[in-house]
Amino acid sequence: MAPMELLERAAKVSNQVSRGSRISVTELSRGTDWRKRLPDTGIIEVTDRGDTAAWLVSDKNMQALVEYYIFLEQELERSQIETIFKTREDAKLKTGIELKQAAHAAFAKRKQELSEIIDGD
Repeated sequence: MAPMELLERAAKVSNQVSRGSRISVTELSRGTDWRKRLPDTGIIEVTDRGDTAAWLVSDKNMQALVEYYIFLEQELERSQIETIFKTREDAKLKTGIELKQAAHAAFAKRKQELSEIIDGD
C-alpha cells in the first residue's frame, strides 16, 4: 500500500478516536448496541468511572493501524541502516594487529571514562 494511503487511513482512525464514541463498562456488559455501532464508528472508547478502560476497534481500523505501524517500523529501520552506511563510508577498515590495537585502545578509553564517572572527576 502507498505511504500516503497508509497515512490517510491511520489519520482517519485517529479522527474517529477524537470524535468521542463512548460507552461505559456497564453498558458494554449489559447491552449489545455497541455491536451495531462499531462497524459504523470504527472505534469506541470504553470507560470505567470516567477513565478510559479500553478501546473497541473494528477489524478494518485495526488492520489500518497495524499496517501503518509496520510501515513506520520499516521506515525507521531503513533510516537507521542509511545512517550506519553514511557513518562508515569514509571509515578505513582495520584488520589484524591494527584492529587488535584499536580494540584495546577503545576498551582503555572506555575504562578511563567509567572510572571518571565513578570517581566523580
